[in-house]
Amino acid sequence: MSRRHSIQNIFITALRNALTFVKKDMKIALSYKFQFIFQFAQIFFSVAMIFFIGKMLEGAPNKHLKVYGGDFFSFALIGLAVNSYLRAGLVTITNDIRQMMNQGTLEAVCAAPVKYMSLMIYSSLWQFLFETIRVSAYFALGFSLFNMKLQNPNIPAAILTMLLTAVVFLLLGTISCSILIVIKRGDPINWIFSSLGALLAGTMFPVSVLPGWLGRLAMFMPLTHGLEAMRKTLLMSASVSDIANNLIALGGFVIFLLPLSFYINKISMTAAKKCGAFVTH
Repeated sequence: MSRRHSIQNIFITALRNALTFVKKDMKIALSYKFQFIFQFAQIFFSVAMIFFIGKMLEGAPNKHLKVYGGDFFSFALIGLAVNSYLRAGLVTITNDIRQMMNQGTLEAVCAAPVKYMSLMIYSSLWQFLFETIRVSAYFALGFSLFNMKLQNPNIPAAILTMLLTAVVFLLLGTISCSILIVIKRGDPINWIFSSLGALLAGTMFPVSVLPGWLGRLAMFMPLTHGLEAMRKTLLMSASVSDIANNLIALGGFVIFLLPLSFYINKISMTAAKKCGAFVTH
C-alpha cells in the first residue's frame, strides 16, 4: 500500500470515528428534550440582560469602548459568544468526563479501539458543534430583536480567528480531561482558563480598564487574543494584518499546547493504569 493510500485510510478512519462520536453525543443531548430547549431559552435571557445594561450606559461617553465603536451591547455580546467556546473546551467537556467517571462508564469507553488522545478529541466535537449553533443563536437574536450593530465586519478574518481560538480551547480541554482522570476532583487548568481567564480576558469589559499589571497578565490568556481579534474584525473592519499580533499569539498557543497535550495525556493515562483506574488496558 502506498504512503498516499495509507494516509487516506487514516483520514477516513478518523473521520468515521469523529462522526460516530458526534452522532452518539447528539442523540444523548436530544434525548433530554427539556434541557436542550432550556439551553437555547437561556440565550434569550443572557442577550436581553446585556441589551438592557447597554441601554443604561447609552449616551455616556466611554473612552474604553470608543475604540470599539462605543456600543456596549455589540461589544459584550461578542465576548459572551466567544467565551462560550471556552466553556465548550473546558467546563462542559470536563463535566462530561467527570460524569462518565461517576457512572463507571469511562472505563468501557476507553476500552474501545481508539487512542486516549483521540478519544478526548472525539468526545469534544459535539460540544463545539453545539456551541457553534448557540453562538449563531446569540448573533441571530442580537440582529433580529436587539438591533446589534456591526461596522462592515470582516467575516473571513473573524472565522479564521474563531477557528484558531477553538483549537486552543480544544487542546486545553484535552489537557484538563487528562489531568482530571488522575486527580478525580479539582482541576487547576479549568479554573485558570475559565474563571480567571474570563475575568482577565475582558469578556464583558475592555482589558484597558484593568490595572497595568493585570493587563500585562491578560496577554498570557488565549481568550484575550481571541476576543480582541474578533471584536476588531466585527466592529472595526480589521484585516488579517491588523490582527496579526493576535493571530500569531493564538498560533503560538497551538504550537505550544499541541505537543504538551499529547505528553500530559500520555503520562496521565500511564498513571491511571498503574493505580488500577483502567483494568481493561
